[in-house]
Amino acid sequence: MIITVDCGTTNMRCRLFDGKTLIDQERALCGCRDRAFTGSSAILEENLSRLIKTLLDRNSLSESDIEAVISSGTLASDVGIHKIPHAVCPAGIPESVRAAEMVVMESVSKIPILFIPGVKTLPAPDADLETKILIYESMSGEESEIYGISEAMGLPEEFIITLPGSHNKVMEVKNSKICSIRSGLCGEFIASISGHTMLKSALPEPVIREILPEMLRLGYRMADKYGLSSMLIKARMLQLLGGYSQDEAANFFVGALLHDDIRTVAEIAERPSSKGKPVVVGGSDPLKTVFMILLEEAGTENLIAVPAEVATLASNYGAMKVYEEWKRVQSAKGKMQNAKLRSAALAVFLWKTAVFSRRDRVDFCRRQILPRRVSEIFSYLKTSPNGEVFTFTLPSAFCPLP
Repeated sequence: MIITVDCGTTNMRCRLFDGKTLIDQERALCGCRDRAFTGSSAILEENLSRLIKTLLDRNSLSESDIEAVISSGTLASDVGIHKIPHAVCPAGIPESVRAAEMVVMESVSKIPILFIPGVKTLPAPDADLETKILIYESMSGEESEIYGISEAMGLPEEFIITLPGSHNKVMEVKNSKICSIRSGLCGEFIASISGHTMLKSALPEPVIREILPEMLRLGYRMADKYGLSSMLIKARMLQLLGGYSQDEAANFFVGALLHDDIRTVAEIAERPSSKGKPVVVGGSDPLKTVFMILLEEAGTENLIAVPAEVATLASNYGAMKVYEEWKRVQSAKGKMQNAKLRSAALAVFLWKTAVFSRRDRVDFCRRQILPRRVSEIFSYLKTSPNGEVFTFTLPSAFCPLP
């Protein structure tokens, strides 16, 4: 059995799987925003430990019954609990595997945790400042979501995908690798403006209780024509002076507020190189449906909505794909290391039995031993068979020890 962890901006979810079958799940209302606000990872570690223990206790399991905890999302970032470098685009499953780290955190659990880092894009060193600012991007967790969605939906090697949530991420995938990222505040933007301005009394909670497509489209069109700030305040004016309902005002507000996120997706889809590519819309409702409506309004073609049953577990299945490949790579490394040790043992035997001349022995070491462990294997061998001192510094020079 395994436990997957998906930690985002505001939520942490742990799910218990037996193979690909979901057994149980638990959620905590905490995320990387708590680490950003407090400056401490303690709340994340405490909640992760509690969620794991809850799943174990509820299913009469012990830590020894769990093969591993697989973590995707922000826990491997600078606002998580175990910071590791992001994989650099273009990045797919092989790049995520190379960047992943397996550790044991006693403060959380004795079960080993595989941390899957996010993905980042970096500009060319000689790029101008505007290009650098545009290219500097990162994401944590969406890469696993893409891996899961791509497999579940049988997507082609090239597509565009947008994943609206607390933040919106728009990615281009080419040759099954994520090659570009664009970000927007999206859900956090809605929450901040609706909850911390004069508009709070004009908007319902949650902001979108009922989807009204015409008001969404009107808000989007007017923000495009007149600008964002001046249209957001109209949510209050619609009720105060126009007699419109809270839900009508809220849909107008969201349509206007999401204008820039929608334009980002639409502009990428409009590029000549994107012609004919599927534009996949993930996330959960109501944002997923809102994005579909507004992208249609923006003229975006080839839209595909991710089914709810796929979106719910996509990041977990994607993380499991990374874990399975990580295990395969570790197994291959183990076999290679065994081959190196067998070759080294043969070298020791030939050296001590004086089968090779001194020059042949050194050449054998150069060709046959890739000595990350050559100092361990030969540390006891201080003299050659005829008594001359030889400390084996030459083989190490061919392949410096770490």
